[in-house]
Amino acid sequence: QRVRFGLKRSRARVRVRAQIQPHPTMNIHSLIRIGVAGLLLSASTVFADDLEKLAGKWSVNKTNEQGESYTQTIEIKKDKLTFRIVGSDGEGRLFATGDVKVEKCGPFNVMKVTNIKGGQSESDLQPVDDDRTLIYMLDEDTWTVASNFDKERNQRPGVDVYKKATK
Repeated sequence: QRVRFGLKRSRARVRVRAQIQPHPTMNIHSLIRIGVAGLLLSASTVFADDLEKLAGKWSVNKTNEQGESYTQTIEIKKDKLTFRIVGSDGEGRLFATGDVKVEKCGPFNVMKVTNIKGGQSESDLQPVDDDRTLIYMLDEDTWTVASNFDKERNQRPGVDVYKKATK
C-alpha cells in the first residue's frame, strides 16, 4: 500500500492528513495469481480426467513389413502403463511397463512414459534407459497415439488408433 501525506494550511494551523491508497498494480497481480491458480487446478482436473478415461485395456491389430499380423495392447491402471506385443500365434514378443503422466503442451495432449522396463515377457524385465513422449487424442472408445516423434529411434514415427477393450 502507498501512504500519501498532504499538508493543508488553514489560518494559524497546519494539519497533516494521511491518506492510504492501495497500490494500483496490487489488484492486477492478485487477479493474475488467482487466474493462474484456477488454470492450474482446472488443468490438473482435465489431466486426471484423461487418466481416468484412459484406464483399462486398449488394443490395435497391425501387420509388420514381413506381412505377419500382431496385436499391440496398452493397459493403464492409475499412473502405471503395461505394453504388450503378441503375435498371431499367441506368443508374446514384447512386454514393457512404465510410469505414465499426461499433460498439455500447447494445443497437444502429451503422455510421458518414464521408468520403463522391458523384455520378451513379464519375468524378463530389464530397465530401459529411455523415456517416451507420445502425442494423443482421446475419443469415447478410440485413442489415437502418435509415437516415435520425440527423438531419433530405430522405429519409424507412426500413428496408431487403439480401440478400448470391452469388458
